[in-house]
Formats: sequence, structure tokens, C-alpha cells
Amino acid sequence: MLRVGLKIRLSKQIFIFLLVLVFAHSTTASAMPMPRDAEIDNARAEIAESKKELKAAQDVLKQTTEELNAAIAEDRRIRAELEEAQRQRDQIIAEIKALVEEIARIQSQIDDLVRATFIDGTQQELYLVEAILSSADSNEALSTFASLQSLLANSSKIIKLLNDDKAALEIKEKELEAREKEIAEKKARSEEIVVELTKVRARAAEEAEKIKKIIIKQEAILKKLVLAGLSRNRANVAARVGPGDRILGSDISRWQHAGNAPINFVKMYDAGVRFLFIKGTDSNPLGAAPAKYWSSIDFPAAREAGILTGIYHAALIPRGISADAAFGAGQQQADLPIDHLNSLGGLVPGVLPIVLDIESFSRPSGTSAAVVTNFSLGFVARVKERTGKDAIVYSNLNFLRNYLTTSQLANNPLWVANYSQTSNPASTPTGGCIRTVWSASACELNWTFWQYTDRGNGPAYGIPRGGLDLNVFAFGANELLAMAGY
Repeated sequence: MLRVGLKIRLSKQIFIFLLVLVFAHSTTASAMPMPRDAEIDNARAEIAESKKELKAAQDVLKQTTEELNAAIAEDRRIRAELEEAQRQRDQIIAEIKALVEEIARIQSQIDDLVRATFIDGTQQELYLVEAILSSADSNEALSTFASLQSLLANSSKIIKLLNDDKAALEIKEKELEAREKEIAEKKARSEEIVVELTKVRARAAEEAEKIKKIIIKQEAILKKLVLAGLSRNRANVAARVGPGDRILGSDISRWQHAGNAPINFVKMYDAGVRFLFIKGTDSNPLGAAPAKYWSSIDFPAAREAGILTGIYHAALIPRGISADAAFGAGQQQADLPIDHLNSLGGLVPGVLPIVLDIESFSRPSGTSAAVVTNFSLGFVARVKERTGKDAIVYSNLNFLRNYLTTSQLANNPLWVANYSQTSNPASTPTGGCIRTVWSASACELNWTFWQYTDRGNGPAYGIPRGGLDLNVFAFGANELLAMAGY
């Protein structure tokens, strides 16, 4: 009995000891963060480091660009001064030339006059006697002599004027010498500026090339994040929460920024979202500015989190437009998201094609199906022309059936909204199967993306508060990567 009791007491001590160990372990474990994915964490660290490098390089490029612009402005100013100085120099040279020619002309006239009148007094007297003797009337002779005297007096005035002109000419010559010296100095300074410009341009080109290499490095890291996420999705069934365990995605607009709060895209990625469409442009003036503002923030942040990202355009067809004019209106409206996407870096690998969001709000009352269809055809044609990719068309089943009525549109990937059930996006509980131009049969819809709910738990996906649209992709990871340019 004693041995049994000892054995029981020892067992209790061991049990208590084990409980202490378990408690200590559980306390330590709860204080430590959950195990993380090392590959994804390393990629995010690389992204953070490359962002610092990119910021530093961009700051240097900005400073260099400012120096370059200042040097260009200084060079232009000096060149303008130089051109003005050369113009003034040419004008002075022309004036001097004209003055020299005038002096030579007048001097020639004086010389002729002097030779004709024999200026010295003796020759004057002889000329007077000769004039008297040859004249029938002495008054005529005296008149002739007086005329000669007047000419001689006027010649003295002309000589004085010529001397004044000569003095002015000498002043202008000195001005010209000073101007030529100034021009020479400006030329030398301009040459220095050109040398500086060459150096600054070389530095700017070097920084631009550095930025280009950093961006290429960033894109490679983003691809690693994307691929890691998709591979984790394949391995982790819990991450594939959409209908049919398909690849999960979402779409957002300014309404996901409650209180202007930012979205945590890393949390969205960690929750399993692998693709995202962001409202980038809106034809309604009330929505245009917020769409551009928030998409300019969200687009790079979502990409840096490792999510395949695209933008969508909320279309608004002009009221009263004809079917013939609708195609051109669609083309013009397509330029809005194309230009905006280009400002965000363009359709690089990792970026999904542009989406045409066309639904009830896009259609003013009384607008016919022909107008809606032609507008959509114009939109997708311009996207194809400018980006080389087929635009994605987003709408709901009823709108697709009633207003997008040409099979040409079926060449574009379809993103269908249907929240009514989770097995087949081609059907509704009340309307049954709905046929569209994307339908292979009444109940078989050739969809690429399916928006299956607008009631996702926003905070679970990094949204400050409220609901969230959730989508799935119809195919596998390889097809999604190909659509995103990988």
C-alpha cells in the first residue's frame, strides 16, 4: 500500500510538473507572433528596401532635373543676350559704314569745290580779275564772285559737321569695342553652360537608368510575391473561399475608404485575395476626382502587397446620343482609363486589362440597346488599339441580356455580377437561366470573373469598415498569370 501511495504521489507531482511546462509553453507561444511565410516576408522586406532606393534615386533625379532646368534657362538667357548684343553690334557696324560712306561722299564734293575755286587768296584774286575781264558786265562778275564766296563759307560749315560726325563715329567705335568684348565674355560663359549642361544631362541619364533598374528589380520581387501567393492558395484550401474553391479576388472604390482611412493591402493579400480591380476613372463628374485620387494611392499599394491589379472605368453614355455616334463616344471614353493607367505605370506585367463597367447607371433613360452596344464596341476597340489587350466587360445578367446584344462583344472576357447563388452565375432563383451573347447554352455562361457577393467581411480583408465585393476567377493560376502579362 505504501509503495502504491508513493507511486500515486509521484505521479501527481509529475502531472503537476507537466502542467506547469504546458502552461509556460502556452504562455510563451501566445506572446510570440504566429509563424509566418519566410519567402513572402523576405520579398516584402526586399520591396521595402527597393522603395527606399527608389525614393533616394528619385530625389537625386529631381534635384538633377532642377539643376538641368536652371542650366537650360541660364543658357537660353545668355543666348538671348548674345543675340541681342550681336544685333546691336550689327546695327552699329551698319551705321558706321553708312557714316563712312557719307563722309567720303561729302569730302569728295568739297575736294571738287576746292579744286574749282582755288581756295587760297591769290588764286581768288586771279580768278576775280579773270572773271571781270571775261565779263561784259562788272556786276555780273561781282555776283559770280559772291556766289563762290558763299560756297566756300558753306563748305566750312560742312567741314564742321563732318568733324562732328567723325567724333560721333569714334564714340560708336569705342562702344562697338566694348560690345564686342561683352559678346566675347558671353560666348565664353555660354560655352561653360553647355559643358555644365552636358554633365548634368549625363547625371540625369545615369539616375534615370538607376531608377529603371530599381523598378525592374521591384517588378521581379512583385512577381515572386504573386507566385508565392498563388502557390499557397493551391496548397491552402482555406484561402480559397470563393465558389468552387477558385482563386479569390476583390474590387474596390472610394467607398472602401471609410473616413478616408487607408486600406491594408498586406492584410488583404494574407487573407487570400490574389487579384483586385480598382475604380480608376468615372464618366460622372461627381465620381471622377475621387476615383483618380484613391486609385493613384491604392494601385501601387496593392501591387506592392503582391496582388495582381487592374482598374475599371464606370461608364456613362451621353444622353440623347445616336447609335451611329455612340461608337465614337465609347472610343473617347476609353481614353480616360487608358491615360490614367499609363500615369500609374502602364500595362506592365502584373497588371490586368482595363475593365468597362457598364450597367444600369451607365444608361440614361430611353437609351436603346443599339446605342449601348455600339458604345461598348467603341470602348473595347479603343482599348485593344491602344493597349494591345482585350478589355474586360463587367455587368449583371439582365443588363447583359437586354443591352449588350452583339456577339462581337463575346470576344472580350466577361466579369459577371450575380449574388443570387453560389453554384452557377448564369442563373437566378426567380428568373432561371439567362442567355447572353457570352452564353454557350441557356445555363452555361462563358465567364472569366464572377462577382458573387457584395457582403464580404471588409475588416477581415484590410478594409477599415463595411462590406466588400468578392470575386473568383474561372480558371487556374497559369491563365490568371497570362492575363496579367506574366
